[in-house]
Amino acid sequence: MMAAGLACYLIALSVLGGGLMAARGAGVVVTNNVESVRFAFSVRMFTEVNENDAKASVKAWALALARERQVPMSTEPIILSGSAELRKALQDATIDGAAVTTEEYLSLEPELQSTNLFVTSIHGRFTEEYLLLVRTDSGISNLCELRGRKVMMFDNPRASLAPLWLDLIVSEKGLGTPAEHFGQILKAKKLANVVLPVFFRQQDACIVTRCGFDTMCELNPQVRAQLRVLTSSPELVPALGFIRRNYYSPLRGVMLAALRGLEKSASGTQVLTLFQSDALQEEPASFLDTARDLVEAHRRLKLDAGSVASHSSPPALSLDTQRSP
Repeated sequence: MMAAGLACYLIALSVLGGGLMAARGAGVVVTNNVESVRFAFSVRMFTEVNENDAKASVKAWALALARERQVPMSTEPIILSGSAELRKALQDATIDGAAVTTEEYLSLEPELQSTNLFVTSIHGRFTEEYLLLVRTDSGISNLCELRGRKVMMFDNPRASLAPLWLDLIVSEKGLGTPAEHFGQILKAKKLANVVLPVFFRQQDACIVTRCGFDTMCELNPQVRAQLRVLTSSPELVPALGFIRRNYYSPLRGVMLAALRGLEKSASGTQVLTLFQSDALQEEPASFLDTARDLVEAHRRLKLDAGSVASHSSPPALSLDTQRSP
């Protein structure tokens, strides 16, 4: 569940009505009949885990935290299907914050973007780097030599910008689109189903996060010995949480204090540990600069190609029902 850590912690906040840091100190009492914090979540944040399982897990912890701080339960979290729903919810002020992919956030008009951004770290990293891996003994030395080959791609919120990055690097080499260059692109949610097929020579290449690759190498040092990086992306922020810009409720300060002080409380540390995240950290908008550059370059690529598609990768076959080799 590591990639869902941010979304799951914010779900806990919404379930508790924003009262994790004892709203009494701000003179605010949150109940089911009074104002509560309304957090929304992009459905893309639940790629890695079953949405209902994630909600159930967080509710169990939220109830424990509610008992600890004597804060009553509140509303269910809101799940949004995409950028259009996110934009409308912010315009109509029907949500107070959201956890979304960076691509979804950057699709918003500047007046809907926030000054309070929060990102989670995994293994001490608040950004992600995407790696295109091949076997060391494959004889493949550059992107051109992958023409007609099969490529695995990690389907995870932490890899949300990988399809855009792949579009760009293929185009920059004059190789057309990924759909034209590669024989097939397959997606899988489990790291093992992305990396091991290349390790066992069942597929030609894979795209995975640096954190994911390091995890696989820790489990099997032979993976690092047998696979090598053909090319890599810049450091990117793949997903984030934010508070609505014009959210002026007294609960705003309570919620910000809860987020900023997460690691200082025993309950907050437990939530982070449960979802395999190291920390939650507030960052300025400039923290997204490399991701912003990537998304803008991809937008220009699509305009130049005369396409309105979000990315040019072919329809992907999910391999999540297959067993790891």
